[in-house]
Amino acid sequence: MVDIGDNVCDGGKMVRANIPQPVLWIYFSLLLAIPISSLGDSGAGGSPFVLQVEDNLLTLKLKDAPLEKVLTEIAHQAGIQITVYGPMEGYLSAEFSEVPVEKGLRRLMRDFNYVFIYGAEKRKKGDPPIRELIIYAKEGGGPHKRISPRVIAPQEQPSLGPKQASLEGLVKALGDKDPEVREEAVYSLAEMRDERVIAYLAEVLRNDKDEDVRESAAEALGDLRDKRAVAPLVEALRDKDPGVRESAVDALGEIGGEEVVSPLMDALRDGDEDVREAAADALEEITGRDFSR
Repeated sequence: MVDIGDNVCDGGKMVRANIPQPVLWIYFSLLLAIPISSLGDSGAGGSPFVLQVEDNLLTLKLKDAPLEKVLTEIAHQAGIQITVYGPMEGYLSAEFSEVPVEKGLRRLMRDFNYVFIYGAEKRKKGDPPIRELIIYAKEGGGPHKRISPRVIAPQEQPSLGPKQASLEGLVKALGDKDPEVREEAVYSLAEMRDERVIAYLAEVLRNDKDEDVRESAAEALGDLRDKRAVAPLVEALRDKDPGVRESAVDALGEIGGEEVVSPLMDALRDGDEDVREAAADALEEITGRDFSR
């Protein structure tokens, strides 16, 4: 018998633990066989931090782990973009093994308001994969124009600052092969209310291959109500897709000003009836005159 001198709680009393020597050697042998990486990092104050995603199964052991650290690790391992509206303060404690990622996220987010966005493709089991998780601060329950979202992209470098990481993550998403991801990135960029996004949205409006994404870019530029968006929107009045042209007309109407009147007058001669009607409505809103005839 070997007395290793450990204290063990037994019925509220502290006792000394005596462990047979063969058992002790087995214990240390098993411990040495465990890969160091599987023991995990540590959270706040040296608390355990184990998090692994494999085959869409989430295993974790967290105690008072920083929320941002947990979300960043999930984004990296699961390939999910995570957007957070509001502060990323707080800590998480949980422990479970090989739980489907979606189920695990629901457990972790039970004290938050959140939305899952799924991909169009399906797995063998028929369940669509989660492409994005949007988390809202408890106050307000939704995105607010004055709150810049914190975006954790799947390949984001943790060293980036919140605003830089958010912008770079969204710009990277504009090149995603999935048009739904690109469209979501367009709207998120507009919500940032950052003057730098105008150039990125203008590039999408000019060059994206999907008409719905181009249409969304036109709408986003209109929402910004920035005079610097007028030039790319005027250019979009020559887009081959009438939906994009109509959105560009609406956006110019949102921005307003004398400089948009002439392009909107030209749009009254567009070959698509909806575009012409949108141009007439925009001109009436700006000038007070009836252009419907």
